[in-house]
Amino acid sequence: MPQPVAPAHEPIVTALDREAFRTALVERMFCAADDVRDVALAPLVISQAEHARFGSAARRICAAALAAFARRRDPNRFVGDSFQGLIQGLPVRQGVIAGNARFDFLPTAAGPRLVELNFVGVGTTARPHQAALAVLDCLPELRDSHHALLPTAAFTRQLGRLGCHSLALLTKDNDQEYVTPWLDRLLIQRQLAPVEVLIVPRREWDGFTSDGRSLAFRGKTIDAIYPRELTWRTSLEAGIEQCRSFLESGAMCLDHWGLVLVEDKDLGFLLEQDPSLADLVPQTWPLGEQPATIPATELVLKRRHDHGGEGVVVGPATLPEADGDEWLVQERLRGPRLPVTTLLGFAGTVTHDIATHVCYEYDLGRGELLHCEVSGYLARFAPTGDVVNLSQGGGVIPVLVEGATA
Repeated sequence: MPQPVAPAHEPIVTALDREAFRTALVERMFCAADDVRDVALAPLVISQAEHARFGSAARRICAAALAAFARRRDPNRFVGDSFQGLIQGLPVRQGVIAGNARFDFLPTAAGPRLVELNFVGVGTTARPHQAALAVLDCLPELRDSHHALLPTAAFTRQLGRLGCHSLALLTKDNDQEYVTPWLDRLLIQRQLAPVEVLIVPRREWDGFTSDGRSLAFRGKTIDAIYPRELTWRTSLEAGIEQCRSFLESGAMCLDHWGLVLVEDKDLGFLLEQDPSLADLVPQTWPLGEQPATIPATELVLKRRHDHGGEGVVVGPATLPEADGDEWLVQERLRGPRLPVTTLLGFAGTVTHDIATHVCYEYDLGRGELLHCEVSGYLARFAPTGDVVNLSQGGGVIPVLVEGATA
């Protein structure tokens, strides 16, 4: 049984010089000079032992989730809601499911507890991790003892193992209108070299052609697609036939859309697959089935299929009486609060999480996890409240891993 992971919170540096750090962040494309995003001035450090323990936890969770995916694909073995039924109809033509997931953990006194897992469209990011590189730029002496772990490095190795030389990054039409998503796309494109990455917004998808055996974009052969669009319920429901067309094209799909079947707010499905995960997975109940002895203030209310911090209420005063099928309740977890001072002047003691990026490959036919590694860390803090999410106004804490090299 893995030992509890207790991430180190003792800072290796009290605070970075603001102006030097701001300059490094812009140069590293963490943000634009006219759109600076908030980030803590002291990094969080993951020891080598903690990194190994997070890796063990990730493998256990990944194996259970992907085994559940293999089962949930079959409508005779799993009956979900109407949205899950729609996703079950998507074809899976590849024997190996591969991609990059993200498992969000809340550090607690008893060790990390999983609060959410995502398999589609968020597992490989580049921009947030540039903050750790900017720390090393400002304090180069740390390179002898610490490194930044980049999800794109593991993704590049994965594409090599899979024999993929060209990748279409499927994006929204408006990505370039928002600075940080566009910086992320550009960084992914650069950091996946020598793989040729084409950034293809949705308005240009009619440039794809397929004979059912191979996919091309304007005459260029595409070995694999990586969706960063059609990753939310409403967009998937509206674009399900586009998903089907890509999945029948002959190209490999990294972060296969069908994996939405295991992006379940009710993490109890992991315990059904592997009861030993009880040390990592909090208790979850359908609304109304939670123990009557637990007050609402000691629960977290979650709406099914919402993302980005939406539909999450920590410690509600009351629970909804209507639309019970739309909601779940989870035991409320409390982690140690972390003192943070930031680039933009915030100072306070905050709730934070540690998300692990996970690069994986799973053989559906054999039911075997072929590869699984923690490929990066994303630590976020909530300036107010307990919902930790960048889209809800949170900030980034740079994460360094002990050791001079990855």
